[in-house]
Amino acid sequence: MAKANKIVNKQLLNKLEAPSLDAQQWAFVQTGLEHLDDGFSIYDADLKLVAWNSKFFELTDFPMEGFAYYGAPFEDFIRYNAERGEYGQFPVKDIIEDKVAEARKFLPHTMERERPNGMILEVRGNPIPGGGFVTVYKDITERKMAERALRQANDELEARVQKRTAELKNALDALKISEEQIRLIADTVPALIGYVNRDLTYSFANRQYQEWFGRTPAQIVGRTAQEVLGIKVYREHLPCIRAALRGERASREFVLNVAENKELHVLVSFIPHMTDDNQVHGYFVLGQDVTDVRTAEFKYRQAQKMEAIGQLTGGLSHDFNNLLTIIVGNLSVLEEEEEENSETMDLVSPALDAARRGADLVKQLLAFARRQPLKPRISNTGELINGMKELVARAVGSQIDTHMHINQNIWPVLIDPYQLENAILNLAINARDAMNGAGKLGIYAENVTLKNVFSDRSVDLTPGDYVVISVRDNGSGMSPEIIERIYEPFFTTKEKGPNSGLGLSTIYGFVRQSNGQLQVESTPGEGTTFRLVLPRSTKVGEYEPIAQRATNLPKGTERILLVEDDPGVRGFATNSLRRLGYDVVAASDGGEALSILERDPEFDLLFSDIEMPGGINGIELATQARTLIADLPLLFMSGYPDKVMDQTGLIQDELDLIAKPFERQEIATRVRKALDRND
Repeated sequence: MAKANKIVNKQLLNKLEAPSLDAQQWAFVQTGLEHLDDGFSIYDADLKLVAWNSKFFELTDFPMEGFAYYGAPFEDFIRYNAERGEYGQFPVKDIIEDKVAEARKFLPHTMERERPNGMILEVRGNPIPGGGFVTVYKDITERKMAERALRQANDELEARVQKRTAELKNALDALKISEEQIRLIADTVPALIGYVNRDLTYSFANRQYQEWFGRTPAQIVGRTAQEVLGIKVYREHLPCIRAALRGERASREFVLNVAENKELHVLVSFIPHMTDDNQVHGYFVLGQDVTDVRTAEFKYRQAQKMEAIGQLTGGLSHDFNNLLTIIVGNLSVLEEEEEENSETMDLVSPALDAARRGADLVKQLLAFARRQPLKPRISNTGELINGMKELVARAVGSQIDTHMHINQNIWPVLIDPYQLENAILNLAINARDAMNGAGKLGIYAENVTLKNVFSDRSVDLTPGDYVVISVRDNGSGMSPEIIERIYEPFFTTKEKGPNSGLGLSTIYGFVRQSNGQLQVESTPGEGTTFRLVLPRSTKVGEYEPIAQRATNLPKGTERILLVEDDPGVRGFATNSLRRLGYDVVAASDGGEALSILERDPEFDLLFSDIEMPGGINGIELATQARTLIADLPLLFMSGYPDKVMDQTGLIQDELDLIAKPFERQEIATRVRKALDRND
C-alpha cells in the first residue's frame, strides 16, 4: 500500500506542474489532510468509499487489506464492526439495516463513540452536494479522560497534544472533483489548513482562517503571511517559518484573540513541502485549537494546589483545637466565677475573646479545606436573603446603594444556612471595600436550568437545575492575575488588618463542600460579580433560625466515663463536669477505658474523644463498651472533624459529636441532652 501511495503522490505532483488550478489545489488539500491527526473518509451517493486517509484506518482498526480500495461498500464496514462487537451485543443484521438506513438520509451529524479498546472517537459527518458525505474521525480519548478525572476525583489529568504523524501519502488519485467540492472538504476539517509559497504568499487557505483571522479564503490567497497574520503574530512565527523554508518541521503554541474577551490557544505546525530534488517548494500551515486542553490543565493545577493547602490546614486543626479547648474552656470557667472581680475580668475577657477568635480562625481554615462539618438542611434561599436586608445594610453602610432581587418561587437547596449567611455577608463586605465605601451593591437569586455542559476557567457544571446567588458591585474590579489567587488563604489585596485573609477561601470551601461552584467575573475599573451556583434539591424545606445561647447551665448527678488522650483537655472536661455535679471517671485511652468498664460497668454515659493512640479509637471503644453495657449513651468529641464526616462532608447521623474547641456551656448542654435522650 505504501508503494501505491508513493506512485499516486508522484502522479499528483506531476499534475501540479501542469497549469491546472484544480489539480494544484487538490494536491495541497490532500497532502495537508494526510498530515492531520484526524481520520478522513468520503462515501458517494451509492454509499461507496471513494476517498480516505490512512489515519482513518488507524483510528478505526479496519484492515487496509480488503477495505482500502475505491468503491468499498459502506455496508462492509458496518458488518465488520458489528461482528467484532463495536456496537454492542445486538443482531448483526439489525445493526446493518439501521446504520445503512440512517446513512442514506445524508444528514449532518456529530457524535462521540467509545470503542471496546477504550479509545473515544468524535465522528463528524457532512453531506456533499449531489449525494454522499464527508466524515472526520478525531481521537478525543485524552481530552475525555482528563475531563472525567477533573469531575470525578480531581486527582489526575492527562492532556497531551497528539504527536504529529510521519508523512502520509495521498490516495485520491482516481477522484475527479470540482473546486467547489474541494473547498467543501477542506472547510469541513476542524483545523486551520493553509499553504504558503516560498515567496511567503498564500496559495491556499480554508474557512478556518476567516473564523480566526477575519479574512475569507479569497482575501487571503495572494497575500503575504505578514498581511494575513499581522505584524505581531508574524514576528512570533518567523523562527518557525524560517525553519520550514530550510526543510525542517517546526511547531509552536500561541494565544490568538478572536473576539472581545475571547482567546484561543492554538498549536500550529509548519511542514515543509519538498520537491523530488529535495528543494523546498513552500510549506503547509496546520493549526489546531487546544484551548480546551489548556483550560483542563489549568483547572487541574489549581485543584492540586488547593487540595495541598487543604490537607495542610486540615492536618493542623487537631492540635490547635486541643490547645484552644484548654485555653477557651478554662478561661470561660474563670470568667463565670470571677464575674464580680473587675480587675480579673479586665485580664480574662480580652484573653477569652482572642482565644475565641483563634477558634473561629481554625473553623475558617477547615471550611476552606472542605473539612469543616456542615449542618445542611433544605433551605429557601429567597427567604434567607430577604431576612438579611438589615444586616447587609448595616454592614456596608448608608453610602452603599444596596438592592436585592429575588425571583419568585426560588427552588430549595440543601445547604448549611448559617454558612450561606456568612458567605453572602463576607461578599457584601468585600464589595463595600472594593467601592471604597460608596457605590452600588446588588444581591440576586434566580433559578437556572442548564441544558448543556458549561465549563470555563473557574467552573465545570453538568446539565441540571441550579439556584444562582449573585453578589455584584461597581467597584475597582480585579485583574486576571489577582483572580487566579483570590481563594488562597491569607491572600488579600487589602491593607493587612484583622478583617483580611480568609473570607473568600472560606466561601470557596463551603460552596464546593455543598456540591456547588463559585464563579467570579471581574473587570478592572468596572466591578466584580461573584456567583454561588448551588444544585437544586428535590425536597421542600424551611430555614430554621439560629438558636439563642443558653444562660443557665443544666446539671446532673449521673456517672460518666470520660476518655481523652490530651491531659489538658481531659482535665478541663473532668473539672467542668464535676462542677456541674456529675460523678466523672477519666481515662487516657481506649484500653484504659475498657479495663475500667470491665471492672465496674455502672456508667450512665461514655464521653470519648475519637482519635486516640493505643490502637483503639473512640468508635471502636463505643462498640466494645456496648457489648458490656447495652444501650450505653454515647457522646463524642473530636479535633479532627473530617475523620467523622461521610464522603459528602456531612456529619454521620448516628454520631453525637462535639467539635473542639468547646466551652463548659456546650459540655453542660450536650451531656445533659445525651443523657436525657435515653431516659
